[in-house]
Amino acid sequence: VVVSHRSVVDYLRFSTRAYPAAGGTAIVPSPLVFDLTVTGLYTPLMTGGRIELTGLDAPTPAALERLRAEPATFMKVTPSHLSVLTELPGELSPARDLVVGGEALFGEAVREWRARHPDARLINAYGPTELTVNCVQHVIEPGADVGPGPVPIGRPMDDTQVYVLDRFLRPVPPGATGELYVAGTGLARGYLRAPALTAERFVACPFSPGRMYRTGDLARWTADGELVFAGRADD
Repeated sequence: VVVSHRSVVDYLRFSTRAYPAAGGTAIVPSPLVFDLTVTGLYTPLMTGGRIELTGLDAPTPAALERLRAEPATFMKVTPSHLSVLTELPGELSPARDLVVGGEALFGEAVREWRARHPDARLINAYGPTELTVNCVQHVIEPGADVGPGPVPIGRPMDDTQVYVLDRFLRPVPPGATGELYVAGTGLARGYLRAPALTAERFVACPFSPGRMYRTGDLARWTADGELVFAGRADD
């Protein structure tokens, strides 16, 4: 996927505003080749934060000692990590902002983690690499009720336009399921040396000048303007 510097910078400008806790101490547990590391690593660097590079499976005693002295305030992981974090020392969970993305998030996992970390925000972020990491997010504030089942993926981020469309590229009403299309500054240029695939997935936007990305994901709007992930169109 060919992502421009402009798209990365635009995303990081958003993330530094959206995640102020990244200016404290951030844990980066993922390999640097994963796109979620763009959020977890570069947002703290953009805001003058401190970074602790440590795996969650075998943190060193020195890493735990540093995190006791300067508690973590920010981290980004996948939803699957929530069940792991509940079994690990509390120092390995951020006290203020935990961002999750890359998989569907369910309320049951949120409740289990928040039972140990009730004062932290949890942000459910959605976005394919073709949109420069994330493009939609749902923020769960401390004390907010979280029901069972899928957690909404939320509302579009800054400089992002999101459409839920039928097969004729017409918007579907709230509550109806359609395919998710995304446009905006974060849109990638396309796929490297794959013009046919680029033309198939990056299509003309009928609502504004430019292109939009056909994600292949299904979603629906709630009555209050939030998106809920509903699976894959090719399943």
